[in-house]
Amino acid sequence: MIDARRDGGAAGLRESVYANLRRRILVCDLLPGHPLDIGDLAAEFGTSRTPVRDALHRLSHENLVEISPRSQTRVAPVTLQDLIDLLNLREAIGPMAARLAAQSPPAELEKLSEETEFGYGLAADSSSVLSASHLFHCTIARLSGNVRLHRITESLFEDLERILRLCSARPLEPGEPLDDHRKLLDALRDRDGKRAAEIELRHIRKAREVVIRLALDSGVFANQRLHS
Repeated sequence: MIDARRDGGAAGLRESVYANLRRRILVCDLLPGHPLDIGDLAAEFGTSRTPVRDALHRLSHENLVEISPRSQTRVAPVTLQDLIDLLNLREAIGPMAARLAAQSPPAELEKLSEETEFGYGLAADSSSVLSASHLFHCTIARLSGNVRLHRITESLFEDLERILRLCSARPLEPGEPLDDHRKLLDALRDRDGKRAAEIELRHIRKAREVVIRLALDSGVFANQRLHS
């Protein structure tokens, strides 16, 4: 149950319901296709139906929920084409973020380096490896100084993590991504935007092959066509 007083009244209540459902979808507590009954969710949260309905409409605009007047509202399905679209977007914006981040203050880069070593050093499972990668690349996007680029990168990695959680039946290895991240940090310390962009592009393309192979091997997208 969500306490409206604790969360700042009606607006806070709506935000809490939305954030709760969004998190559960992204971490795969609620799987694609899972039915979402407004009445049941309102009872679970201890709210009226209105904040739940508002949250579901917001989530539908993010393509996380599918609302149909003729059938039950559900968590939106995830397709192989969704994955390809995300990987294409990452290849388009990642090198640009790296190139722009070469103008970052040295103190910010050293902080990122420490966080990266610490995050990967503690990574013991797929989820923690994904979290370390998410933090690294989204920090690079923030250091680019482009607010829209940062926002898109955050959303992109949330969606990618969700798909990888659905597909991953085996641990992800932190070694090779960490090596690439160290090389990228070296380029950024040298303020070499061109080299940073090239390193990031190679890294993204290697990761793309791994992710697509993992997705196909998982069986999650069985009988779907691949248009890369």
